[in-house]
Amino acid sequence: MSVPEVKHLRVTNIDGVAMVDFVGSELMYASDLVQDVGAELTSLVKDQNHTKLLLNFRNVQYLSSMMLAQLAHLDREVKKAKGQLRICGLGPVLRDTFRISHFESLFAIYDDEAAALKGFH
Repeated sequence: MSVPEVKHLRVTNIDGVAMVDFVGSELMYASDLVQDVGAELTSLVKDQNHTKLLLNFRNVQYLSSMMLAQLAHLDREVKKAKGQLRICGLGPVLRDTFRISHFESLFAIYDDEAAALKGFH
């Protein structure tokens, strides 16, 4: 299986953790964008064998319910790979979105990168 082209993510490896920033995805609600981002995230686990992921949402203002479903799918893929998934950089609107949808209980959410990175070790 070929690795999809990464257009919406910037991935940096920090001590074995794939730190993911979202590029040009401030408003993740268009269905084709959400599907592309979801495929790129899943590829990190399935095709590139990253088992420790840190998703930084500092550049994202809004997520659709379809994007939340993509994140739930990613969480299942990471767990299948016996990996860990952490989230940081949620602004007030996204934090409310995660709280209202009860996703705060599904994900390990940290205020910033440094705290999230410590959560892996």
